[in-house]
Amino acid sequence: MKKKDRLLEVIKNNAGVITTKEVLEHGFHKDTLKALVVDAKLEKVATGLYALPHENIDEYLYFTHRIRKGVFSHETAAYLQGLTTKIPSNYVMTIMAGDNVSRVTRLKDNINFKYVNKELFELGKVEQLSPFGRRLSTYDKERTVLDIIRDKDRIEGQIFRETIRTYFLNDAINLLRLSQYAMLMDMEDELIQYTEIML
Repeated sequence: MKKKDRLLEVIKNNAGVITTKEVLEHGFHKDTLKALVVDAKLEKVATGLYALPHENIDEYLYFTHRIRKGVFSHETAAYLQGLTTKIPSNYVMTIMAGDNVSRVTRLKDNINFKYVNKELFELGKVEQLSPFGRRLSTYDKERTVLDIIRDKDRIEGQIFRETIRTYFLNDAINLLRLSQYAMLMDMEDELIQYTEIML
């Protein structure tokens, strides 16, 4: 089997996409990647990101690749966590204060960034599958609920109400974790307002 065919097999087994880094990790040379692009058997989606022709490249994949340290949060995390059924019109990612995302904001206008310090950045961070079956970083339900409460003046009303209601009426509610996060995020008073109403 030729190198190009072997690499195509790797890409097919990787949900139809691959990064330059993954190509090198699998022991292939960049020239093999280039040859597949020239042969129109592979398309360059963004710098360092390639996909099979006609592969559905979703925004989750694009933003995960372009902002590797970013974490989907707020309305986007609420949708990913099943706390709301409404697909947000704009994606939201949290990044560490000081990270530069201008290269993305120049190209895309459907993403908002939230900046936090290093300690809060990791709080509640989890990996899960996107609606398209690809791995991404997002926040767990408890962190998402607190982010939604903190930004309630900016969040669309339907998403806010559905997120709060879905979380607090769920049997899998984790009040201990929610309270611990609220203490670390200095949101204890805000949380009490909602727990008194919903519980």
